[in-house]
Amino acid sequence: MKKITLITVIGLALSPFIIGAVVLSSQNKEGSSQNYEEKVYIAIEAEGRVGVIDTQSRKMIKSIDLSEVQNNKFVKYTTHNVQVAPNGKVVLVTANVERGVMGENGSEKADEISDGLLDKIFIIDPLTDTITGSLPIEIDSHLAHVVVNAEGTLAYIASQEKSKIYIIDLTNQKIMRTISLNEGSAPHGLRLSTDGTKLYIALIGGKAIAEVNLQDVSIKKYPLSGSVIQTAVTPDGNYIFGSVYETKKVAWINTKTDEQGYINLPEDAKGSVQLYVTPDSKYLYAVNQGYYFEQPTGNTVYRIDINQRKVDQIILAGDAPHGVVVDKAGKFVYVTNLLSKDISIIATATNKEIARLKVGEMPNGISIWNKETGGTP
Repeated sequence: MKKITLITVIGLALSPFIIGAVVLSSQNKEGSSQNYEEKVYIAIEAEGRVGVIDTQSRKMIKSIDLSEVQNNKFVKYTTHNVQVAPNGKVVLVTANVERGVMGENGSEKADEISDGLLDKIFIIDPLTDTITGSLPIEIDSHLAHVVVNAEGTLAYIASQEKSKIYIIDLTNQKIMRTISLNEGSAPHGLRLSTDGTKLYIALIGGKAIAEVNLQDVSIKKYPLSGSVIQTAVTPDGNYIFGSVYETKKVAWINTKTDEQGYINLPEDAKGSVQLYVTPDSKYLYAVNQGYYFEQPTGNTVYRIDINQRKVDQIILAGDAPHGVVVDKAGKFVYVTNLLSKDISIIATATNKEIARLKVGEMPNGISIWNKETGGTP
């Protein structure tokens, strides 16, 4: 299986970008974000930065550049995933040393040797939107997604290349433990159970969802029909979902009975990547991206009725919708569009796109911070 991550041409991260009629430099005054009520964080992968959007004004208020000097070398990173801790105290970003350029249809070419440089996780303070620390992980680890426990003390990071899960002690900023999965299983997306005792991991190479019991680190697998890109857990804890890319289905697992099955996507589906459940556990939003692995590009988002286990709404978005998150109030869905370089904002009351904002090259992961309710898990 090819890596899901896209990589880019050197030099994009330092360029200013345009949103609407406003030109925003990658340099902003520190502390400029502390008075906002709610913000959306976007991993702008090809530019090696994190964009921050104020949900009220729907404007970009900060651009956080992750480039730095490592081992006496200037390093640019591809920012793959971003995650706000549930308690709202920190924002974590998976950052991989830039290693090549992107080919057609998401293929990878011209890989470069990383020269001993380490992939990292960066820590951002959401009150000031400044980097407060970083933790080197491993060489050529290809860090995919990250999640944080409710207390904000532990983070779990998937290494797609090494087939490992790193458990991070955020208090002391160190790797506390490593969980090894089968070689070639290629873990990508992951989510915690609602009680925080289990970790559900999407295995691209392993074609399964892995359930890790975090109390005894035992692993149980749910085999599926294809490569699983991301998982989702209903807030009521009753269901786990997985996006099965090449079969163009969404898998479901009943956590009470272990019964499992599939939700068929429309016949013209291109391939789903990320997915997210509404706070009331009634609906699941799944993006119809395509584009990866020589698939046609999609431009829609599916709303799935969980009780009926079927798609009940098809919503137009941008080109190659990738990441998706629903705010804690259940009013808006935010979607990153890889190829149209923007995000779509969808109102759940009408299931229509109500705004689209330019953010930068290859926007990928997305998460929400709220001053009162913390982060979206």
